[in-house]
Amino acid sequence: MNDRLLMKLLWLTDLHLDRVDENRRLAFCDSLKKNSADAVVITGDISTSEMLPGHLLELGRACAPRPVYFVLGNHDFIGSSFADVDRAVERVCAAQNNLRHLGHGEIVSLGGEAALIGCRGWPDGRAGWGSRSVVKSPDCEGIADFRGLSKPAVFERMEDLGKASARYFRETLPYALQCYRHVWIATHVPPFTQAAFYDGKPCGRHHLPHFTNWSAGSAIQGIARNYPKNRITVLCGHTHSGAVVDIAEGLEVRAGSARPGRPMAQRSFEINSMTGAFQLQSR
Repeated sequence: MNDRLLMKLLWLTDLHLDRVDENRRLAFCDSLKKNSADAVVITGDISTSEMLPGHLLELGRACAPRPVYFVLGNHDFIGSSFADVDRAVERVCAAQNNLRHLGHGEIVSLGGEAALIGCRGWPDGRAGWGSRSVVKSPDCEGIADFRGLSKPAVFERMEDLGKASARYFRETLPYALQCYRHVWIATHVPPFTQAAFYDGKPCGRHHLPHFTNWSAGSAIQGIARNYPKNRITVLCGHTHSGAVVDIAEGLEVRAGSARPGRPMAQRSFEINSMTGAFQLQSR
């Protein structure tokens, strides 16, 4: 049987539409309407909590009827709480049915031997200098779940969130790898320090606690060792600095680049039959 094209998957990340003027935002949505992709995946930081529902609706309508799979990033919760944003997103997805919020146990077939799973993840404070870091995340004041916490409590909360995403991957990824040869993972924070850059340079030890989800990376890499014939591609954002890193044989992580105020597509991937292999396409 000849290998054939099954799907074009368009990857977006760190759009920060709250920082984009109306003309540029509408032009970006128009570019999505014209894009030939069959599905879209977004790896977080779409907007801020107040504007997120409206911006998600715009993205969903621009891409309809094509599915838009997404996870949220830390920026999406600024100005609110985890619970309130999750409820608002649930309502938006019910109103615009091509919007698919990942992280609820789903394994999305991309055709052939390829599938997509996703979990928002979180910087878990365990990499680099850990709680000794002098860097303070704006999440501490911007997100209700962190506001007013002491520094040790903030890092404890970060670690809890990172470990929760690790548990999610341990529950979901092995089953996906049993069913599909190539599994794509959508998450927000780079799960490996090798893919964490700041201003285009490898993150220093003070920034790494806020730029890496070490817990998730440890879980993903441990699972990958048990499936040496499979392929895993991790798509993430958060750092605004692009990176493509081979973590191990068959395990690759891609961190997207971003310029606030200038939303753009990262890459299109061609999903082919039988193997689930992909080829890179231009933006």
